[in-house]
Parts: sequence; C-alpha cells; structure tokens
Amino acid sequence: MNWIKAHWKPLAVILALLLWAAWYSRPVDIYTVAPKIREPDMMDFVLSDLGENRKNYPTKHITPEDPEWGPALEAVEALRFRRPPWNPILQFIPEGTIYGRTTHDGDHHVIFFLGKRPKGYVQVQFFIDEWSYSNPLPFSFANRALTLWVDNSKETGDALAEAFRPLLEEPEAS
Repeated sequence: MNWIKAHWKPLAVILALLLWAAWYSRPVDIYTVAPKIREPDMMDFVLSDLGENRKNYPTKHITPEDPEWGPALEAVEALRFRRPPWNPILQFIPEGTIYGRTTHDGDHHVIFFLGKRPKGYVQVQFFIDEWSYSNPLPFSFANRALTLWVDNSKETGDALAEAFRPLLEEPEAS
C-alpha cells in the first residue's frame, strides 16, 4: 500500500494514457477522423484494379448536385476506422522509405478525397489491404500518411471499390 501511495502520480498518468488510447482507437466514422468536413460539398475518387488485369479508372469529381453523390457518400459514411494511438506522434515525424508491394489480380487501390470548401479535405487511401489517411490537422509538420485500421481490411476495401466501380464506368453506347 505504501508503494501505491508513493507512486500514485505516475500510475494515474499511465492509467490516463491507457484510457485515452482506448478512446482514440475506438471505431469512428470519417467525420471523427476529419471533423472540419461535416456536411461535405465535394468528393473525388480514384479506383485502380491491380495485378495482371490492371485497369485505371478516370478520376471522378462529384458534388451534392450529381446523381452519384448519394451512393458514393453512403459508401464512405458506412466505413468505420480505428486510429492507432501513436498517430498523433507520427504526424510530426517525416515519413520513411516507401516499399514496393506485389500486386495480384483482384487487388485494388482506392483513393478518395472528401471535403468542404473552404475548410479543407481528408484523403483516405486503400492499397491492397492497408488503409491510410492524410492528416487533416493544420499543425502537422510532416504532411504524412497516417495509418487507419479497418475491420476485415481487405474485404472492406474491396467492397468500397465495388461500390465506386459503377459510378466510374462509362455508360455503354446504345
């Protein structure tokens, strides 16, 4: 008991950090990741099929007036992200070396920008099975991609790619 009385301040700090880490890494929506973009007014998205059957779809820019807005925004708002507790520290450290990844048929690369003018935007990227986002905070010095965790990462990214694909394909000429 004397040991606890003598060390209660460091123990309280550790407990506070553990509680904060649990709160920070809870599942959140896109508006928690980037709070300034509530009620967004623009979205750009890019989709690439990777592997042998590589296909790059054209970038699509949409606004609330476009018919694609509802389905695209629904797909993005359905995502639930978990942020690693070390992201607030990493945003101040320059990014290291980019390493290559082997791609296979069925792999996807999806990037979407969701924003509200003039407040800014957030960029979220899914590549094969990893998620990341650009830091939407104004005080980041490194301007680096930060990690996001998503349950069933690959399956969720593939589902997002499939939700975006019909919005990107050109209508066939009759």
